[in-house]
Amino acid sequence: MRDASPAGVLLGSAVLFVILWELRSALGLLAGVDLNAPAYFIATVAVVAVTAFGLSVGLFRLSATVLDQRI
Repeated sequence: MRDASPAGVLLGSAVLFVILWELRSALGLLAGVDLNAPAYFIATVAVVAVTAFGLSVGLFRLSATVLDQRI
């Protein structure tokens, strides 16, 4: 985990966004549930932003802790 980078967090957030957005499509096709696209988009972006922020703070704080202990 000490090799975490901002690019990794960004890539992980993009993958999470795609997974959540495709979940909406799957719900529409399989269950016939039609969700409001703009509201779902805003909710998806909010979830991804909170997750990315948590990962960046948590991973980089953990990285700093691990590096401090090794020195």
